[in-house]
Amino acid sequence: MKLLTKTTLFFITIALFTLFLGGIVFYMSFRYMINREVKRELINDMHQFLIHPPAGQVFGNDTVSVSFPARYEVIPVPGVQNPHFVFSDTLLYDEIMHHYQSYRTIQLETRLNGNPVRISISKSMLISNELVAYVAFITLILSVFLLVCLVLFNNIFLTRIWGSFFNSLSVIKDFSITDKKDIHLPETEIAEFSQLNQVLEKMHSRIRKDYDSLEEFIENVSHEIQTPLAVISSKTDLLLQDEKLDTAGLRQIQSIRNNVARLSNLNRSLILLAKIDNHQFPARENVEITHIINFHLENFDEILKAKKIVPQCNFSNPITVMADPGLINIMLLNLLKNAIYHNIHAGKLDVTVSDNVLNIRNTGKNPEMDGEELFKRFVKTSERADSLGLGLAIVKKISDYYQYAISYSFTDDLHCISIRF
Repeated sequence: MKLLTKTTLFFITIALFTLFLGGIVFYMSFRYMINREVKRELINDMHQFLIHPPAGQVFGNDTVSVSFPARYEVIPVPGVQNPHFVFSDTLLYDEIMHHYQSYRTIQLETRLNGNPVRISISKSMLISNELVAYVAFITLILSVFLLVCLVLFNNIFLTRIWGSFFNSLSVIKDFSITDKKDIHLPETEIAEFSQLNQVLEKMHSRIRKDYDSLEEFIENVSHEIQTPLAVISSKTDLLLQDEKLDTAGLRQIQSIRNNVARLSNLNRSLILLAKIDNHQFPARENVEITHIINFHLENFDEILKAKKIVPQCNFSNPITVMADPGLINIMLLNLLKNAIYHNIHAGKLDVTVSDNVLNIRNTGKNPEMDGEELFKRFVKTSERADSLGLGLAIVKKISDYYQYAISYSFTDDLHCISIRF
């Protein structure tokens, strides 16, 4: 969830909660004020009635009810037992509106003309209830309008405040370690964001220096190690041509020569892995997978014939990827070499390309480890102790670099490595 969305939702939650509680308090307060005012008017009407009873009425013998101009009722009682105001709410039929309406009633037991009576005066609550309803409705509309305005202004306000932060974030997202350009973060008036930009610029400078140093170190190591290895290899070749060497000496020199070649291959493989980790292959172009596979199979033709392996290729849907041609070439070379060298005599080798998926299946001994272990560095089977154990690790690293999905399975006595491009 984005920061602005999270902040807006939090703000809306607080605003709704506040408006809800405030609306309830306002409604109850307004309702209380209306009821208090009605109560005050009823008391005043009762006093007016006692001081100035309606002319022409005789109270004390029969019940007297008057609906206009005021609704009051005088009922004879045996005696005055409760000489206090008593308030109550009731429903009375309105002959004008022809339906029952809510009324507020005040009752008082007293004496009129020396006779004990109970006086009831009722006041319609229709106008008061409508007034409360109108006020509540208007308050609700104003609250919704206020909430919408606050949310809009809040978004505009936060967008302007966080604008520089998001601009800096956009610059950082587009940053690439292989890009030699310096980053330029936008200026801002907010002290915290300005400090953040300064930290990011210093961090970029340190990362750039560390990357350049590491890149230079890798190149120096590659050059400095390969040079003495080449010298040692050439010297051992000269020693092997010496006719004075006996069999034991030749065997020792041949062992040195083999280990030099192994060390040279190990050096190249480790440097390649380091370069992939450091994203030193930014160049990309269209690469045809099937063409590279056919090229490598032709180069392995002698080995395939020696092991009596006939590769079966099915390229129903050729795949073209945008990548560094050198890395794709190395990845496919290691996959095919692994499938051939670990194959059995007169075994099977099936290469299928379809639906953006490359499947390489080959016969071989039962797996000695699970699929995830095969892609780790320096993991090798016991049958090829001379292997570096880096071939599939390089394949996995290249796949991860280009975000290809690679998997291993063993079904129907066939080892299968699949890559989804």
